[in-house]
Amino acid sequence: MTEKQEHLLQLFRELDEICKKNNLRYVMAGGTAIGVVRNEGFIPWDDDVDIYMPRDDWNKLVEISGSVLPEHRALQCVDVDRSYTNTFPRYVATDSCALHKHQIIGRDSAGEIIDVLTLDPIPADDKEYEKYRTHMMIYSELVNMVVVYGARWEIPVTAYLRWLFSYTFLGKDRTLKKLEKIMYSYKEEDCPRYAMRWGGCPFLFDKDMMFPVKYMSFENTKVMVPHRMSDYLIWHYGDEWSYIPPHGERESHDAVTVEGITYKELRDDYLPGIRKGRLRRDSIWRKIYSLAGAKRNHRLQYKRNLLLAKSTVMDLEARISESRYSLKELVEKRDFFQLNEIFTKYYQVQLSSAFIGREDFGGIYAFYHPVLLEVSDVTFYAAMLTLVYTERIGKAWRMLVVKEQTGTFPSELAQLKSDIELFRRAVCDYEFKRYQEAEDTMVPLMERYPEVPGFVKFKSRFLMERACNGIDMVEAELYIDEALRLFPEDGYFLKYQGELLWMKGKCADALEVFADAREKTNNGITQLELDKFLNPYGRETVKTCQQLLDVGQKDGAMKLMALWYRLLPENPSVREYYYLARASVAKKRSEVEELIGEILKRIDAERAESPGENNDIQIYKRALTKAWERLGYPGELARVRTDLVYTSEADDLEWLAERAKDGQIRKEKRAQVYKVIGDVRRKQGQTEAAFQNYLEALRQNGSGFVRTELSRIFLTDLYEGSKRAAVYAKAGDASEFLNQWLGKYGSIEEIQQLVKECL
Repeated sequence: MTEKQEHLLQLFRELDEICKKNNLRYVMAGGTAIGVVRNEGFIPWDDDVDIYMPRDDWNKLVEISGSVLPEHRALQCVDVDRSYTNTFPRYVATDSCALHKHQIIGRDSAGEIIDVLTLDPIPADDKEYEKYRTHMMIYSELVNMVVVYGARWEIPVTAYLRWLFSYTFLGKDRTLKKLEKIMYSYKEEDCPRYAMRWGGCPFLFDKDMMFPVKYMSFENTKVMVPHRMSDYLIWHYGDEWSYIPPHGERESHDAVTVEGITYKELRDDYLPGIRKGRLRRDSIWRKIYSLAGAKRNHRLQYKRNLLLAKSTVMDLEARISESRYSLKELVEKRDFFQLNEIFTKYYQVQLSSAFIGREDFGGIYAFYHPVLLEVSDVTFYAAMLTLVYTERIGKAWRMLVVKEQTGTFPSELAQLKSDIELFRRAVCDYEFKRYQEAEDTMVPLMERYPEVPGFVKFKSRFLMERACNGIDMVEAELYIDEALRLFPEDGYFLKYQGELLWMKGKCADALEVFADAREKTNNGITQLELDKFLNPYGRETVKTCQQLLDVGQKDGAMKLMALWYRLLPENPSVREYYYLARASVAKKRSEVEELIGEILKRIDAERAESPGENNDIQIYKRALTKAWERLGYPGELARVRTDLVYTSEADDLEWLAERAKDGQIRKEKRAQVYKVIGDVRRKQGQTEAAFQNYLEALRQNGSGFVRTELSRIFLTDLYEGSKRAAVYAKAGDASEFLNQWLGKYGSIEEIQQLVKECL
């Protein structure tokens, strides 16, 4: 957990305790809800906490806030603080600093936050929702001058101007109160739905999706989650919510965060230099321009979509005609690999946000105005069935909903849509521990779709739960064997195969299978289950590794840790001993150098991901020290070299230099001493002193590795310096640079001699 996450967890626990003591409802939401299910805590790269709270509960929290909030905490909402620049409330740490873009010209609290997205009751009549939404967009435009909201919904610019006129001449408070009277006129007991009050996109939920709450674990705290958690996650993120995205697709939030000061101190520094009036005027003109041009922009986007749709359909028809088999034959053969190849470009276009949208800030217009590529019903059915058979059931359901809205909906498509909804009902039953109902629902689905991976995985859960209780283990084994015949590279089923082997006492075989399972799935639930099962054994494993190293059985330690590094690659202790074993067992100098390079890259990467938070990178210290020792550095100097990697403070660097000087007692190791002192001076920015020590190290006739390191330093510096000298010479006089650069080497003769020694 990062330092930011630790701070957010503290804030959340405070808010959670207040809610529980005062019978206030909330539910974990967004990426935080995914973290509850997939990680039982924070998603590793997440940097915020989102919760939903009904409007009535929020209003009660505001009423009691004066007596229940801890010191340096505040509730932020535009209902009570008109300087606030967002439509949804926040729980804020006022003694910290984290400014988001929309807060730059505001005066509201801008510390670390918990986002509290309020749920406003909405009647069943869609016209009432549209009325709420229109006023919500105008409200958002007036509250937050920086962002344009209404263009996504084509809110008439005349309506915005009318309310802006009121805002200008009657005042912000009176205008917002008028809008709030309209927006918040519905009573919760009379409404079956909620609108999540977010200006960018006020999502609609059925009330029973959210409440009554359930409880799950989040960082060892029992927290409230949506009543139909699986439905919520599938609705919001699709069936892919349980999968861990690649690094490039991991989203975080932009904020100016400064440690050790409050947001007020930062604003005192930068606000005097900002022309807030001009920024506000520019923002208003941008809103007017965007709202006035929204319809035209959407029409142009629609025309572009039609052109892309025509070319995509032509490409699809060509692919179908070039296929050896017709779509119908491929469906009958269940050759969904070939079908997926045929539909690849079609999916890229048709499933994109520009064509079917998403309920998010950028994709909401297309979500309510989707564009369907004009293909035959036979082609559409084959494409949807392929999505189902390639674990994209949520996308297939969304497409079927859009297709149904066109009015032409053949019976086979209606059956497919109904079957997807049956599957979701079974998942919901399973979530509520109605196992028999869920299993009964799956029986006809498995008959109609015998090899759908999602269906097979779901059924395997029932069989494995019974097997874990000593019931029908043979049936589970046969079913998992058949599943692996169909999907031999799917880690989901490999994990179950490992569990069956473990139940039979074949633990060594099970661990090998678990390692394969880990590497062959990015399903976060499967990864979590493996972590929970293996982590207790991991603690014993590192003890065994240390014992093996203590008695000199390095190869045994390496073999053990190589397996467990595959099993628990994110476990800090396992990682520490894996690299320590590698440093101990390496037989060639090149292997040790390669290991050092790998560790240093990992440290740099982990520092870049979490600047200023070096807790996890400490685990590499022992391996680095062992590696330096293997390369000829005595124990204390090896530790100094390692500490140098982790140290940047001036006083600490000077202390490292003093520690290194103590090693001069050993004459045969003086080359290493001077080399380390040179490294310290270089990190301090004392280049000439560093090179004096490097030259002295070379004169001491050190070991082969020290000489190699020094040769690399000198030759690299001479090469890079000569390139810079050429640039200076081309621009004019290079003498000043040459004097400064070459001065640390002495005369030309000395440089020539140095090069000879290095080559």
